[in-house]
Amino acid sequence: MNRKARFACVACRRLKRKCPKELPSCSLVSIVWENATCVDRCQRASQCTRLEKRCEYPPRVRSEYQEPALASPQSLDGSTSFQIRNDTSPESHPDLPEDDRRGPGPIHSFPAMFFLDSDVCNKPLLSDPYQIMVSTTTNPGSLPSEMLLVCEEYFSTVHQWLPILSRKRVRQHIAECGSIPHSPSQLLFLCMKLVLEPLSLGISARGSKLYARVLEVLLEVENSYLPCLQLLQSVILISVYELGHAIYPAAYLRVGHAARLCVMMGFHDRKNASQLFKDTVTWTAREEERRAWWAVFCLDRITNQGINGLPLSTPEPSPGELLPCPEAPWNEGGVGFNEPLFAASFSDNTSLGSFANVCQAAHILGRVLRHRDELHSPNVVLDFRIAEAKQLHSILASLTSHLSDISQASSYTNCSISTSLTLCFSARLILYDIYACNEKYSTDHGRSSEEAELQREAMAGIYDVTRCTWQLARQFLDCIDQAGEDGFQNANPLLCHCLYAAAGESEWLVLEQENSDARTWLMDIVELLRVTGERWQVAGVYLSEIRKWPGYNSLIKL
Repeated sequence: MNRKARFACVACRRLKRKCPKELPSCSLVSIVWENATCVDRCQRASQCTRLEKRCEYPPRVRSEYQEPALASPQSLDGSTSFQIRNDTSPESHPDLPEDDRRGPGPIHSFPAMFFLDSDVCNKPLLSDPYQIMVSTTTNPGSLPSEMLLVCEEYFSTVHQWLPILSRKRVRQHIAECGSIPHSPSQLLFLCMKLVLEPLSLGISARGSKLYARVLEVLLEVENSYLPCLQLLQSVILISVYELGHAIYPAAYLRVGHAARLCVMMGFHDRKNASQLFKDTVTWTAREEERRAWWAVFCLDRITNQGINGLPLSTPEPSPGELLPCPEAPWNEGGVGFNEPLFAASFSDNTSLGSFANVCQAAHILGRVLRHRDELHSPNVVLDFRIAEAKQLHSILASLTSHLSDISQASSYTNCSISTSLTLCFSARLILYDIYACNEKYSTDHGRSSEEAELQREAMAGIYDVTRCTWQLARQFLDCIDQAGEDGFQNANPLLCHCLYAAAGESEWLVLEQENSDARTWLMDIVELLRVTGERWQVAGVYLSEIRKWPGYNSLIKL
């Protein structure tokens, strides 16, 4: 059976003549333009395989985007057509200076068909255009001294609790393109420098000159270059800076910005969502994409801990989502393994990295936040709400126990295990705060005898979590005393909300029971917030509120 294409070829449409729709090519124009092809959007004939392999775009949009060999720059009617390309080679933009012709293409070449009809324009861009330019023999020592110092300091401090960047790839990118003004690589370098910048006493983080410069370069990159992984990583680091210094509402909006970028790129669902980027050629590049997505996922939950009713910006993980690999191969530049977030069974050999534990804790925290925000929903049946609360309590207690066992064999301050613990603590306190006082939530659907049992578990849980948070704070203070200024520089702003929540519970125990242990807990937690406040201003904002509490003021007067 002779098959024909559903649409006329490009040349016949331009000449306004009847096309025989022959496959693999139109016989009427094969002499004039041997590469003219007919289009079949649903099924392609096997004879077209050779031509389709020459271009990632489906044939219908071939002349609009990449692959100049398949489209003549001179149209058949004699008019000159403008060729839009996503080519990272210097020849693709001859009108730009040589240094500016590296990396992502210009923003005006973004394929609009990706949003208008993603079926005909899937995976049009490169996630990391630098990977085709940077030599694998790039010498990290070739970095300028300032850049080298920033990289070393970043990977010895911030990277310990936010391991989203590949050391070898960052060095390659910065060595190759970090000096190009307003380029994605320069933006990423400035963002790394931004999160390292210590602020002088009395200087507002919002008024930092480097912060203003980063925002300026961010705007320039977004308006000049195609989206790329370096842009997403830069937005993540900016949001960390804004969260760490309580720059609101910018921090909340920035996390939403990063979430939109992730969703647009398809990182949230590799199987079902349209993908903006071609598949990466290395495992390290793919792992960087995965870690960027999980970082945004975690920051979204962290941002919503203290505010009620706002929807999360990132969707729930897909059923087949993989967690980040363990930190050892990642930090050494090797190839690691990835465990699934959802697994039907567990093996004795299962081993997760500290950042994977953070992702697990953030996932459960997100479920608690949804439970909290749906508390007064008329669509939630009382029995279901109680059953879900018990399930969350059981999961969090098990995860906390597991993470506590892991922490005994590792340092609290040298890896992100402390972040996963505090996210578990925060989730438990949010959950227990709902049910510890059962007068607070709605009774429109009646009461249940199981509420009293849940209240008892909540009260015991508050005491246990507060005590564990104090133990964590005490270990941090001891490490800071031993490490001196180095320990201070490695302060983690993502712990601050948990410390603040635990301080509130300690004050409540002081007022209700005059508990002597709770007095020690409160004062040590406040001390850690004070030390952290010398590095991250969000701790100072929490401290300002704590100093208004009557329970804290009663201890100060003693």
